[in-house]
Amino acid sequence: MAGHSPECVEVFINAACELEPEYLRSLRQIAEDAGIKIISLHPYTSGLEPMFFFSNYDRRYGEGLELYKKMSQAANLLGAGIIVFHGAARAAKISYEFYFERFQRLWETVKSNGVELCQENVQRCTSYSSRFFVEMARALPEVGYVLDTKQAVRAQEDIYDFAAVMGKRIRHIHISDHSDTRDCIPPGKGVLNIQKLLSLTGKNGFSGGVIVELYSESYASVVEIFNSYKLISAIVSTG
Repeated sequence: MAGHSPECVEVFINAACELEPEYLRSLRQIAEDAGIKIISLHPYTSGLEPMFFFSNYDRRYGEGLELYKKMSQAANLLGAGIIVFHGAARAAKISYEFYFERFQRLWETVKSNGVELCQENVQRCTSYSSRFFVEMARALPEVGYVLDTKQAVRAQEDIYDFAAVMGKRIRHIHISDHSDTRDCIPPGKGVLNIQKLLSLTGKNGFSGGVIVELYSESYASVVEIFNSYKLISAIVSTG
């Protein structure tokens, strides 16, 4: 990947050993040698966030805070300013009040290391709807968001309306395309109006990273990913 020299990347931490400083320093050096900026970190524990942060078991919540403190230290060492957060399971049906109370303490823990915990919209999570982000903005006006286009499609939400609701709080975008039969394909291969989306977010002051995020079954070769990257870069450069 580094050989293709994208401008920026997101690092997905896949194991606890990858949080060790020696490993992180070597990863950062690889990126720096290729002229790449690491802008965000995605924890491998996203699927465990409902258990860590949104149950009534206080000891486990405390352990979760310590784990994400370590995640924020790792992000800081990599030079990444953002940690992507999925949050509580949609099926749990917890109150927004409880969610925001738990999130705020975690957000403050992460911020203590100079990193921002950003809430992503995720179809299987409490954050699946635009309404959630309206309420979060009221309760926690400082919190930033990650807009994920495929997750909006899966939640049957209009992507452009979702972006408008998130507004100036969008810090980061996970972008993919979609068609009538598939909800995650390389940008430029489907019906997403990338120029419209980036123009909308840009009018709200967005200046963060746009990361092509695909699953292994979503593309045939790495070349497709970098063709999408070049397409997005061209759209950004022409305004």
